[in-house]
Amino acid sequence: MSPKSCTPSRHLRPALVRTSLLCASLLALAAFGSMACEDMGIGRRCDLQADAGAAQAVYNNQALECPTRICLKPVDQNATVPGATKVDTGPYCSATCSQDSDCEGRKRDSSDTNDKGCKSGYTCGEAFVVGPLCCDKLCLCKDFIGTTGLQTPLTCRKDPTTGKNGCLE
Repeated sequence: MSPKSCTPSRHLRPALVRTSLLCASLLALAAFGSMACEDMGIGRRCDLQADAGAAQAVYNNQALECPTRICLKPVDQNATVPGATKVDTGPYCSATCSQDSDCEGRKRDSSDTNDKGCKSGYTCGEAFVVGPLCCDKLCLCKDFIGTTGLQTPLTCRKDPTTGKNGCLE
Protein backbone atom coordinates (compact mmCIF):
# COMPACT_ATOMS: atom_id res chain seq x y z
CA MET A 1 0.00 0.00 0.00
CA SER A 2 1.17 3.44 -0.70
CA PRO A 3 1.06 6.04 2.03
CA LYS A 4 -1.61 8.73 1.51
CA SER A 5 -0.47 12.29 1.42
CA CYS A 6 -2.23 14.94 3.53
CA THR A 7 -1.74 17.61 0.87
CA PRO A 8 -4.59 18.34 -1.52
CA SER A 9 -4.33 16.91 -4.99
CA ARG A 10 -3.43 19.07 -7.95
CA HIS A 11 -7.10 19.10 -8.99
CA LEU A 12 -8.35 20.19 -5.60
CA ARG A 13 -5.97 23.16 -5.08
CA PRO A 14 -7.48 25.47 -7.77
CA ALA A 15 -10.95 24.83 -6.36
CA LEU A 16 -9.77 25.82 -2.85
CA VAL A 17 -8.14 28.97 -4.19
CA ARG A 18 -11.31 29.95 -6.12
CA THR A 19 -13.48 29.32 -3.07
CA SER A 20 -11.18 31.37 -0.84
CA LEU A 21 -11.15 34.27 -3.32
CA LEU A 22 -14.93 34.16 -3.65
CA CYS A 23 -15.38 34.27 0.14
CA ALA A 24 -12.92 37.15 0.49
CA SER A 25 -14.67 39.08 -2.29
CA LEU A 26 -18.10 38.59 -0.71
CA LEU A 27 -16.83 39.78 2.68
CA ALA A 28 -15.26 42.89 1.12
CA LEU A 29 -18.48 43.64 -0.77
CA ALA A 30 -20.57 43.27 2.40
CA ALA A 31 -18.23 45.60 4.31
CA PHE A 32 -18.31 48.21 1.54
CA GLY A 33 -22.09 47.97 1.23
CA SER A 34 -22.62 48.61 4.92
CA MET A 35 -20.47 51.77 4.76
CA ALA A 36 -22.30 53.16 1.72
CA CYS A 37 -25.76 52.96 3.32
CA GLU A 38 -25.22 55.01 6.47
CA ASP A 39 -28.52 56.50 7.63
CA MET A 40 -28.01 60.23 8.19
CA GLY A 41 -31.60 60.61 9.45
CA ILE A 42 -32.43 63.30 6.89
CA GLY A 43 -36.09 64.22 7.22
CA ARG A 44 -36.71 62.84 10.72
CA ARG A 45 -38.79 65.06 12.97
CA CYS A 46 -36.73 66.91 15.55
CA ASP A 47 -36.97 69.59 18.21
CA LEU A 48 -35.47 73.01 17.52
CA GLN A 49 -35.92 74.14 21.13
CA ALA A 50 -36.78 77.58 19.76
CA ASP A 51 -39.65 79.33 18.00
CA ALA A 52 -39.24 81.11 14.70
CA GLY A 53 -41.52 82.74 12.19
CA ALA A 54 -41.71 81.79 8.53
CA ALA A 55 -39.18 84.47 7.55
CA GLN A 56 -36.56 83.29 10.04
CA ALA A 57 -34.24 80.29 9.72
CA VAL A 58 -33.37 78.48 12.94
CA TYR A 59 -31.38 75.39 13.89
CA ASN A 60 -30.38 73.24 16.83
CA ASN A 61 -26.90 71.73 16.45
CA GLN A 62 -27.30 69.52 19.54
CA ALA A 63 -30.43 67.59 18.48
CA LEU A 64 -29.97 64.10 19.91
CA GLU A 65 -32.70 62.66 17.69
CA CYS A 66 -30.58 63.46 14.61
CA PRO A 67 -27.52 61.28 13.84
CA THR A 68 -25.72 64.43 12.61
CA ARG A 69 -27.10 66.50 15.54
CA ILE A 70 -28.39 69.10 13.02
CA CYS A 71 -32.09 69.99 13.28
CA LEU A 72 -33.27 72.90 11.15
CA LYS A 73 -36.12 74.91 9.75
CA PRO A 74 -35.03 77.10 6.84
CA VAL A 75 -36.58 80.41 5.84
CA ASP A 76 -39.85 79.94 3.95
CA GLN A 77 -38.93 81.81 0.76
CA ASN A 78 -42.63 82.00 -0.19
CA ALA A 79 -43.55 83.76 3.10
CA THR A 80 -43.18 87.22 1.54
CA VAL A 81 -44.86 86.34 -1.77
CA PRO A 82 -48.50 87.55 -1.82
CA GLY A 83 -50.94 84.67 -2.39
CA ALA A 84 -48.27 81.96 -2.05
CA THR A 85 -49.09 78.84 -0.08
CA LYS A 86 -47.57 78.84 3.39
CA VAL A 87 -45.30 75.93 4.22
CA ASP A 88 -46.68 73.55 6.84
CA THR A 89 -43.50 71.49 7.00
CA GLY A 90 -41.97 71.19 10.45
CA PRO A 91 -38.33 71.12 11.55
CA TYR A 92 -36.32 68.13 10.36
CA CYS A 93 -32.94 66.45 10.75
CA SER A 94 -30.41 67.54 8.16
CA ALA A 95 -26.80 66.79 7.23
CA THR A 96 -23.92 68.49 5.48
CA CYS A 97 -23.70 67.77 1.77
CA SER A 98 -21.78 68.58 -1.38
CA GLN A 99 -24.42 67.65 -3.96
CA ASP A 100 -28.15 66.87 -4.18
CA SER A 101 -27.57 63.11 -4.26
CA ASP A 102 -26.20 63.34 -0.69
CA CYS A 103 -29.67 64.38 0.48
CA GLU A 104 -31.86 61.30 0.16
CA GLY A 105 -34.26 61.39 3.09
CA ARG A 106 -37.65 60.69 4.60
CA LYS A 107 -40.63 62.33 2.93
CA ARG A 108 -44.12 63.04 4.25
CA ASP A 109 -46.61 60.20 4.52
CA SER A 110 -49.58 61.76 2.70
CA SER A 111 -52.00 59.30 4.33
CA ASP A 112 -51.09 60.66 7.80
CA THR A 113 -52.66 64.09 8.39
CA ASN A 114 -50.40 64.67 11.42
CA ASP A 115 -47.18 64.13 9.44
CA LYS A 116 -45.48 67.50 8.88
CA GLY A 117 -42.44 66.07 7.06
CA CYS A 118 -41.01 67.36 3.81
CA LYS A 119 -43.37 66.85 0.83
CA SER A 120 -41.12 67.53 -2.15
CA GLY A 121 -37.71 66.05 -1.30
CA TYR A 122 -34.34 67.58 -0.53
CA THR A 123 -31.61 69.58 -2.21
CA CYS A 124 -28.13 70.68 -1.17
CA GLY A 125 -27.64 74.37 -0.43
CA GLU A 126 -26.70 77.12 2.01
CA ALA A 127 -29.32 77.84 4.69
CA PHE A 128 -27.49 80.42 6.81
CA VAL A 129 -25.38 83.51 6.03
CA VAL A 130 -24.30 84.18 9.64
CA GLY A 131 -23.27 82.07 12.62
CA PRO A 132 -21.54 78.71 12.99
CA LEU A 133 -23.32 77.19 9.96
CA CYS A 134 -22.61 80.22 7.75
CA CYS A 135 -22.39 79.07 4.12
CA ASP A 136 -22.25 75.39 5.10
CA LYS A 137 -24.05 73.29 2.53
CA LEU A 138 -26.91 71.41 4.19
CA CYS A 139 -29.73 69.19 2.97
CA LEU A 140 -32.71 71.53 2.60
CA CYS A 141 -36.35 70.56 2.17
CA LYS A 142 -37.57 71.85 -1.20
CA ASP A 143 -40.88 72.88 0.42
CA PHE A 144 -39.10 75.98 1.78
CA ILE A 145 -37.56 77.01 -1.55
CA GLY A 146 -39.44 79.72 -3.42
CA THR A 147 -40.46 79.89 -7.03
CA THR A 148 -37.11 81.47 -8.02
CA GLY A 149 -35.25 78.34 -6.94
CA LEU A 150 -32.23 77.93 -4.73
CA GLN A 151 -29.62 80.66 -5.18
CA THR A 152 -26.16 80.85 -3.59
CA PRO A 153 -26.34 83.85 -1.21
CA LEU A 154 -23.99 86.74 -1.99
CA THR A 155 -22.29 86.22 1.38
CA CYS A 156 -21.37 82.66 0.37
CA ARG A 157 -19.86 83.51 -3.00
CA LYS A 158 -16.08 83.30 -2.90
CA ASP A 159 -13.97 86.34 -3.68
CA PRO A 160 -11.85 85.41 -6.74
CA THR A 161 -8.77 87.17 -5.36
CA THR A 162 -8.81 85.80 -1.80
CA GLY A 163 -10.81 82.59 -2.26
CA LYS A 164 -12.81 83.42 0.89
CA ASN A 165 -16.52 84.01 1.35
CA GLY A 166 -18.18 86.70 3.45
CA CYS A 167 -18.56 84.55 6.59
CA LEU A 168 -16.68 85.65 9.67
CA GLU A 169 -14.16 83.13 10.93
